[in-house]
Amino acid sequence: MLELKEASILKLADKYVLYKLDIDKGMYWLFDIEEGTYFDLNEVSFFELSIFDGKTSYDEICEKVISKYNCEDSRVIIEDLKELLEKLHKKGIITRIKK
Repeated sequence: MLELKEASILKLADKYVLYKLDIDKGMYWLFDIEEGTYFDLNEVSFFELSIFDGKTSYDEICEKVISKYNCEDSRVIIEDLKELLEKLHKKGIITRIKK
């Protein structure tokens, strides 16, 4: 289980790279550069993964997502984000930087 605290710093694991192609409609991918596989992403998941930069705290990530999607009940966004983070951590896509 991923233990999240306000000051937790998260980042994409080193073997993953995000890519965005801007044409008529944005196209987004997450590449596993070691295995040569990729995941198709939507704009929301691309945005969320892009802020796991190894510099931004969990609290700041929550604030950015809440402000971007302007939901009346921020608890919904926070719970969805926690669920996403747990899944990504289990798959080894994101890691927590130890301070």
